[in-house]
Amino acid sequence: MNDHITAKNYVINKNYEMALVCYKKILKPNNQQYKELGHIYEKLNMYNKAIECYLKIKNDINMLNQIAVCYINLLKYNDAIIYFTKCNSINQNSIYYYNIGTCYIKLKNYILAEQYLVNAWKLDSSNNIINGQLGNVYHILKKYDKAIFFYKKINNKEDDLIALNLSIMSLSYMAKKDFKIGFALYENRLKINNNERLDIPLLKYWDGICECNNLLIVNEQGLGDNIMYYRFIIQLSLVYPNMKITYLCHKINNILIPYNNITIVGNIDNSNISNYNYKLYIMSLPNILSLNIITPNKENYIKIDNNKLVEWKDKLKIFKKLKVGFVCNGFLNSAIEKNIPSSEFESLCDLDIDLICLHRKCDILETNNNINYFDIDEKPFEDTIHILKNIDLLITVDTSIAHLAGVMNIKTMLLLGFVSDWRWFDDNKAFWYESVEIIRMKENIELKNILKIVRDRLNFQLNFHITKTKI
Repeated sequence: MNDHITAKNYVINKNYEMALVCYKKILKPNNQQYKELGHIYEKLNMYNKAIECYLKIKNDINMLNQIAVCYINLLKYNDAIIYFTKCNSINQNSIYYYNIGTCYIKLKNYILAEQYLVNAWKLDSSNNIINGQLGNVYHILKKYDKAIFFYKKINNKEDDLIALNLSIMSLSYMAKKDFKIGFALYENRLKINNNERLDIPLLKYWDGICECNNLLIVNEQGLGDNIMYYRFIIQLSLVYPNMKITYLCHKINNILIPYNNITIVGNIDNSNISNYNYKLYIMSLPNILSLNIITPNKENYIKIDNNKLVEWKDKLKIFKKLKVGFVCNGFLNSAIEKNIPSSEFESLCDLDIDLICLHRKCDILETNNNINYFDIDEKPFEDTIHILKNIDLLITVDTSIAHLAGVMNIKTMLLLGFVSDWRWFDDNKAFWYESVEIIRMKENIELKNILKIVRDRLNFQLNFHITKTKI
């Protein structure tokens, strides 16, 4: 008994290691002590040990639920589903349906996730968390009107949660090409704290109405976003030809061509902040410009280094077949799959092409003798730009390079999984760039299976090229 009291005192003081020592001295723990011991194991992230304790306790729905939670922490979602289902069979509850649905989201089985979340919603239609998760699932399934319906049912009281929900809902509006509403709602992202967004508190935010002679536009989000949205800075410069526009853009400032009244910088001196009237984050430009339609980009604003161009032309002149570059992975982003093992591209090697990997060789785990690898500069896109200028086709799962190639009018196959970003909508129309062909998975299976479609497209293009040459 003294060991138990001592252990509980250690728990109160959050000294879980010493509490564990005391519990192990108890020869025959009772159910309550097993619960406490399991809780300690959870605090120590020893989830398998916690499960062992909870399994010793019979006829306790709370312990079944806790076992499921442990399996979630172990990323064993199928096991978690088993125990949440046991809980639900004892006491049908919206939270169990919700948890099962969320596990199916983790397993990327969105159809089953939808079914369980709908069951949860029927039991508790006013639950903000359930409505939000249903909105997320319907957005993933590209059922955007349904997604918006459930996002609108969320009734938050806190300002930051309201802003978060509106900014998430904006993606569904933009995905269904309702840009006027979507871009306006997306401005709510600015009300949410974001450590990745450079804060310049001394400058007020420009509303697009107040007189502004000197504007600072600041980059945000990924490299691809800033390449993609630079077109809107050019558009703004045409609308306001007398305004001085400075684009603060880290990492890719050296690859963009300054236009009209635009200056591009990689960093900024705080002492010069007073020179600017207002600031603007780049993702706000479509809203400032009141865009309600998007047309394919016509302006190539990527800078070319002639020396680099000649260098890569010399390196690649050894290839006499159709030169096909590929990018097999990008940044993983939530449910969006952006990875195909480089070894899977071997399935294209027997075609009449020269296959060129656009990753740095040191970043590829496995190499293949039929795939060509080069030492590529670490600076973002410095070598990639000039390789792209010397190949016939790019195949990529990474959207940032798709934006780069699209601006440069390089023929590109963009490979999208079943889940994709709003920017690529739900069809295969080349919306942003005429040179980019979208190939997407219509089934919720591994992205590597898309290479079968790529192979067929390449075969067609090769046969068309041969026929055209003969004619």
